[in-house]
Amino acid sequence: MYSWRVTKYNPLKRDVEGNYLDHEEWTDFSDVGTKVSIEEYLKTEQNYINAIRSFMDEIGLDRIYINALEQWSDEVRNQQAKEFLSKIWIGKLVTIQEIQELAKLTLRNAIWCKLEFKKQFFVHFGEDYYMYIGASRDCKKAIDAATKSGLFVEKFNTPY
Repeated sequence: MYSWRVTKYNPLKRDVEGNYLDHEEWTDFSDVGTKVSIEEYLKTEQNYINAIRSFMDEIGLDRIYINALEQWSDEVRNQQAKEFLSKIWIGKLVTIQEIQELAKLTLRNAIWCKLEFKKQFFVHFGEDYYMYIGASRDCKKAIDAATKSGLFVEKFNTPY
């Protein structure tokens, strides 16, 4: 299985242990309005969602399973996602549209989830805007698309 860390963080700004050194960088949806504009945030969020879609397209998937799901009620309410999440459960096979919404809610800290399809593909999310993608084969087109959008794709094993 191939595995990557997909982030907005430039690897050149990491120390030898991999810690990100730019402490002025925004890391969370709560930074909108202080460290990042809503326009820049939404552009970055969409780049992450597009990256997921590119990897899935290259593998040939249009649905994946929810393998883990946690919800934080205050943020679910703030994102007005209660109705959407009432139709989501662990084990559900979700569509591209649902995956996009789940990714958005995860990046905005309303939920946390792991998405997987058998031994072919996964998307895991970490804190501070980290995303991990794995696939049964090397996805050079998806990596190129994510990189062209401004994201950084590094070979990396998911901690989840």
